[in-house]
Amino acid sequence: MQDLTATRVLIPGVIGPYDAHVNLGLHWNHYVRPLFTLDTVRQIATDTQAQADECGSDSVITAHVIDGDPGRDGEPRSVVLVVNWQWWDQDKGAKNVTTILEPIAGGLYGIGNSSWCWEFETWDCLCEEKNPWHIEVCQCGQPRDVQVAVPDGMIATRVCIDGPATYPAFVVKQYGRTVTPYFPLDTVRQLAADTQEFAAQHDPRSVETIHVLETAPDSAGERGTIVLHADWVIEDAEGPADAARIVAPDERGLYRIGPDWHWSFAWWWCACETDNVWHEHRCSACGMTRAEQPKKRLESATWKAARLLRALVPEATSALVDLTDLARICAVHAGDTELDMADDTGPFDTETLGSADEALRQALDDAEPSDLAEAGWEHVTDDASAHVYRITFPVARP
Repeated sequence: MQDLTATRVLIPGVIGPYDAHVNLGLHWNHYVRPLFTLDTVRQIATDTQAQADECGSDSVITAHVIDGDPGRDGEPRSVVLVVNWQWWDQDKGAKNVTTILEPIAGGLYGIGNSSWCWEFETWDCLCEEKNPWHIEVCQCGQPRDVQVAVPDGMIATRVCIDGPATYPAFVVKQYGRTVTPYFPLDTVRQLAADTQEFAAQHDPRSVETIHVLETAPDSAGERGTIVLHADWVIEDAEGPADAARIVAPDERGLYRIGPDWHWSFAWWWCACETDNVWHEHRCSACGMTRAEQPKKRLESATWKAARLLRALVPEATSALVDLTDLARICAVHAGDTELDMADDTGPFDTETLGSADEALRQALDDAEPSDLAEAGWEHVTDDASAHVYRITFPVARP
């Protein structure tokens, strides 16, 4: 269905979650405007009517599905309606409290589409980030489906081989920096695409490629799958029979791809400039989680400036930055107290202030005016300059 995304929605503490389709660009008072299949509407009808029985109809809006006999074409016929019983006592009358809903193309119904406070169901990633249901892979790289399916004795992480590409995997063994990863089928498909692309760009006789062969879905939506590992270096020397081998899934449905490849854990870089192994979701140096990392360049620069200044004054909480001409930090505060910035009497040296200034200047080079507010920069009134902003440092961690 064009422009629609499959997701799950709920009204927190009231009803749901339910499978739904939404146009991500359309909202009602910042709430989601979901569309439901008839089967889901039946569930909403059951749930809302149960609430009316429990709490009283005068406080509940109910959905109803009235089924009729098949029409002349043999297709089932149903009428979907929503009743706002709260209006009944206001002399609205039966007609005015009832809304009959027509399905849109695809047979979807907009129950409370622009009047109920629908929100996306969320899932909690192991990195502590909350994601709307339709986001299947967290910004940290962990897929939604592995959040509740980490096999015993394994860890969910990301792995790589000397390059920027990283892949979600389960790891059970580690030998120094080398690990033995097992991959779900979706990741195997990505490995197949990447290895074949790499072979197309290089000498195909010097690479190994992964291939996934699948049947069409059966009536249950299941596919027959064969995973093939081809080592074209061997093929060149010994023939195709020795070049290819079938990779079978283990009892958990996971594939061990490239057991002799130099897989290692992927790493993530904290704003405090510490690198951390991927499955450790909290920085080993500063304690900040991967989900808490600044998302934009100007935010990262703010964190870096804070780290530099706090190296000399741990209690520093904010700074004033003058953007007139060459941006510079013109004041540093610890709470309500302005710190002495003089070279000979204050706690800061010229090198530290210069490094903090330079971090901000580099980020400001390609920043738009709107980026300042999004990064938390607050414009302040100053007698000497019309371009002074306050940057508040992140909460200090032990």
